[in-house]
Amino acid sequence: MPGILYIILNFKIATRVMKRILTILCLLLAAYVQAKETGNYHSWEEAIAHKNDVRRIKITFQSMDTIPDILDQFPKLEELNLNNNAITRLPPSLYRCKKLKVLELYRNQLGGFPEELCTMVQLEELSLGYNNIPEVPPCIGQLANLQKLGLAGNELKTLPAEIGKLQKLTALRVNTNNLKELPDELTLLKKLEVLDVGNNYLEHLPENIGNLSALRFLFINRNLLRAIPESVSKLENLQELDAVRSGVMKLTNAFSDIWSLEYVYIDERTIPFYQNPRFMWRQQIIVVERESNMYRPTQN
Repeated sequence: MPGILYIILNFKIATRVMKRILTILCLLLAAYVQAKETGNYHSWEEAIAHKNDVRRIKITFQSMDTIPDILDQFPKLEELNLNNNAITRLPPSLYRCKKLKVLELYRNQLGGFPEELCTMVQLEELSLGYNNIPEVPPCIGQLANLQKLGLAGNELKTLPAEIGKLQKLTALRVNTNNLKELPDELTLLKKLEVLDVGNNYLEHLPENIGNLSALRFLFINRNLLRAIPESVSKLENLQELDAVRSGVMKLTNAFSDIWSLEYVYIDERTIPFYQNPRFMWRQQIIVVERESNMYRPTQN
């Protein structure tokens, strides 16, 4: 009897082990099938082994300082996400990726804006935030298909006038830089929905900022603004305004007749605009306390 019990016990243990092994193999197989079907890969080794299937490569938080010069071996590559690494330069093969639409290099160590990026005219999204970039070259105006541009957390003092050529741009984030002014050409961006210029040294905004007819989110917090142009009254689609510690002591009443405006963030020193009684039920004016740093859902 003890021998039989021993055999049964070992059989049960072996069965459990086999079930676990099969579960792991099934998960690995499912991951492989999903990667092959969706084209998503998370390592260079996997990607190069299936280079004709690769559509998206995402390798983040790996302390990677160089990118293998193999990117042109992925003929279907559309998205490249290498955020949060230590990359200092971009390989020549990157500029030969003619189908690449999304390039994310947030929080790396590029130290500059490679002008070769301007040749990638098919790009729709470009994220270069927190890369110690001191300036943006005028050639950026060549990226006519660009829809989202992220340059937050760099060392920019100015933006080139050519930024106004990006007629498809819907989101521009240049917060947390050293900007003292914005080019008037910025107001030519008729499709711009998000403009984040917070945490800079701006003393004024373009007088014709109201020409940004599609603008929905305007973040001007933490600046040195003396006034806000009256043309903001034309921002008929504006939904959210962040003017916390923006420098202005009183918000212009030009905001009062914007029926779409829902959230207005100010600090305790700022006098809000006089609210139109017709829209008071819709417009929420939120006073942010001094010690609050994260106070709105749309904050990065």
